[in-house]
Amino acid sequence: VANNIKRVKLLGSDNGALRALSNSGIEVMVGIPNNLVVQMLDMEEAERWVENNVVRYIHLGTNIR
Repeated sequence: VANNIKRVKLLGSDNGALRALSNSGIEVMVGIPNNLVVQMLDMEEAERWVENNVVRYIHLGTNIR
Protein backbone atom coordinates (compact mmCIF):
# COMPACT_ATOMS: atom_id res chain seq x y z
CA VAL A 1 0.00 0.00 0.00
CA ALA A 2 1.58 3.26 -1.17
CA ASN A 3 0.82 5.38 1.92
CA ASN A 4 1.41 2.52 4.36
CA ILE A 5 -2.30 2.58 5.26
CA LYS A 6 -3.33 -0.92 6.23
CA ARG A 7 -6.78 -0.41 7.77
CA VAL A 8 -9.61 2.08 7.63
CA LYS A 9 -12.94 2.31 9.44
CA LEU A 10 -15.95 3.79 7.67
CA LEU A 11 -18.83 5.08 9.73
CA GLY A 12 -21.38 3.80 7.27
CA SER A 13 -21.53 2.20 3.87
CA ASP A 14 -20.26 4.92 1.54
CA ASN A 15 -20.49 3.87 -2.12
CA GLY A 16 -17.63 6.06 -3.30
CA ALA A 17 -15.27 5.13 -0.49
CA LEU A 18 -15.93 1.40 -0.81
CA ARG A 19 -15.41 1.53 -4.57
CA ALA A 20 -12.20 3.51 -4.15
CA LEU A 21 -10.89 0.95 -1.65
CA SER A 22 -11.60 -2.04 -3.89
CA ASN A 23 -8.44 -3.97 -4.78
CA SER A 24 -6.37 -1.54 -2.68
CA GLY A 25 -5.15 -4.10 -0.16
CA ILE A 26 -6.53 -1.91 2.63
CA GLU A 27 -8.67 -3.72 5.21
CA VAL A 28 -12.01 -1.95 5.63
CA MET A 29 -14.30 -2.03 8.66
CA VAL A 30 -17.81 -0.79 7.89
CA GLY A 31 -19.84 0.57 10.78
CA ILE A 32 -23.56 1.11 10.84
CA PRO A 33 -25.11 4.55 11.28
CA ASN A 34 -26.28 5.29 14.85
CA ASN A 35 -29.89 5.64 13.71
CA LEU A 36 -29.87 1.96 12.62
CA VAL A 37 -28.45 0.39 15.78
CA VAL A 38 -31.83 -0.62 17.22
CA GLN A 39 -33.00 -1.90 13.83
CA MET A 40 -29.90 -4.14 13.63
CA LEU A 41 -31.11 -6.08 16.69
CA ASP A 42 -33.39 -7.90 14.25
CA MET A 43 -31.17 -10.48 12.52
CA GLU A 44 -33.17 -10.38 9.28
CA GLU A 45 -32.84 -6.58 9.12
CA ALA A 46 -29.11 -6.83 9.84
CA GLU A 47 -28.59 -9.45 7.14
CA ARG A 48 -30.59 -7.36 4.66
CA TRP A 49 -28.49 -4.26 5.46
CA VAL A 50 -25.25 -6.20 4.92
CA GLU A 51 -26.56 -7.67 1.67
CA ASN A 52 -27.64 -4.24 0.37
CA ASN A 53 -24.68 -2.20 1.59
CA VAL A 54 -21.62 -4.44 1.88
CA VAL A 55 -21.71 -7.69 -0.11
CA ARG A 56 -21.42 -6.14 -3.58
CA TYR A 57 -18.13 -4.48 -2.59
CA ILE A 58 -16.65 -7.79 -1.48
CA HIS A 59 -17.27 -9.03 -5.01
CA LEU A 60 -15.40 -5.95 -6.30
CA GLY A 61 -12.33 -6.92 -4.32
CA THR A 62 -12.80 -4.73 -1.23
CA ASN A 63 -11.24 -6.38 1.85
CA ILE A 64 -14.11 -5.92 4.31
CA ARG A 65 -13.76 -7.30 7.83
